[in-house]
Amino acid sequence: LTKEGILSFRYNGSQDSKASVPLKRHRTKMALMRRKVGNGIKKGSVSQVNVAAKDAVLDRNRHVVSYSYSKNQTVLVEYVADPFKDMFQIGRSSEEQIDFTIVDTWLASGGSGPARARVGSDPHKMISSTISRYACRIIIDRENYDKAFLYAAGFDSVKNIFLGEKATKWMKKNGEMDGLTTNGILILHPNRNTEDVPPMYVWREVSVDGDIYTLRETRSSNARGVLVPEETNMLQDGSLIDLCGATLLWRTADGLRKSPTAQELEMALDRLNAGKPQCPVNLNTLIIPKKKSTKGGGSRQPYVYLRCGHVQGKHEWGHHSTSNGQQSYKCPICLAESERVIQLTMGMESSFHLDSGNLDHAFNPCGHVASLNTVRCASFDL
Repeated sequence: LTKEGILSFRYNGSQDSKASVPLKRHRTKMALMRRKVGNGIKKGSVSQVNVAAKDAVLDRNRHVVSYSYSKNQTVLVEYVADPFKDMFQIGRSSEEQIDFTIVDTWLASGGSGPARARVGSDPHKMISSTISRYACRIIIDRENYDKAFLYAAGFDSVKNIFLGEKATKWMKKNGEMDGLTTNGILILHPNRNTEDVPPMYVWREVSVDGDIYTLRETRSSNARGVLVPEETNMLQDGSLIDLCGATLLWRTADGLRKSPTAQELEMALDRLNAGKPQCPVNLNTLIIPKKKSTKGGGSRQPYVYLRCGHVQGKHEWGHHSTSNGQQSYKCPICLAESERVIQLTMGMESSFHLDSGNLDHAFNPCGHVASLNTVRCASFDL
């Protein structure tokens, strides 16, 4: 089988064995392999019926998107088979038609995320996952793997996508139907600018029909953003996909061939540590680890000041509480005040790295170390 692409997660190349989530739902990356037989689809006929959406869709052998405007008025968009394409579906559901089951990032890592919070005054009601059961789908050209397109919403077990009466939907100027999912599927293409101060790219929202829009005022607003016709839903090497609860990184087969292997990353880390970086306060040698310590690390663990970027070991110099009770850390090198200092850790998931360059940069605010090219590519506006 031929690899058509890779979807990577934020678990830094390893799985937490203590996680309570089943292993199949907690993978550091997922490979999209060329199917033996293409299962792609393309838009076919459109019809308007005067019955409820669920009653209108009786044939489970066809893919249909239903746009309901009232209990008795539904627009059906039928899709027909396209053997020259492969379709992969992503979502929270573990149903058979979902190729890649995703859980919220905080849940997969065993963290105390949103579901630990209580809603309103009801101490028993917990916030549910924000990832849709049928979040999105990716359609890939079987003969040209670079042509991979992202669409909001996936088909359920009976090959239907339902946009109910309250869903955001509309008729486009060309007469075709389109809509958005409840929390939306966002896309951000990589920043390939090579200048010293590259412009920031921004998140966009992908519609059910694959068009690109500016973001809604709030994630679940009923008012769609503005159409951006010059931008495309075609995934690029390094594109980010936000499912509202987890973010995926898309890597192409060609892009992965240019990325370092896990062994090359370890060698780069060894070279960095062989330089014996020294803490200017403790005057001891610092060592960047492969994995962040949950206990805060020892005296040789490097920390970076978020405000100025200077790297030092663990010490109490300059650490104090401000007048409003907030923690502050004064850098002994430049005396700049930072609200936080964070551990520096090696980013060990090779598919996140674009090259084998020097590990002289780190992401803010997680502290994962990478090359300038990798960090610059991932720069974006929140």
